[in-house]
Amino acid sequence: MQIRLSAVAEEVRALSLDETAFARAHHLEATQRAYDALLAEACVLAGVATEPTEPNNESERFREEVELTARGWSW
Repeated sequence: MQIRLSAVAEEVRALSLDETAFARAHHLEATQRAYDALLAEACVLAGVATEPTEPNNESERFREEVELTARGWSW
């Protein structure tokens, strides 16, 4: 799971930096949603409580990342 999170997080970073990517906004949104879904799955595996939120909720994403990191996860 951590490897998958790492790969998708890297794709989000790459798309964020590549201003020449075709349909960049669309791809970035889809990749971010995939990352959020993996993050939610990781939280279930690690026993981290999640809150249902709207897509791309940065504060909830950050909280989940911090909780996973506190439990020894890295990606």
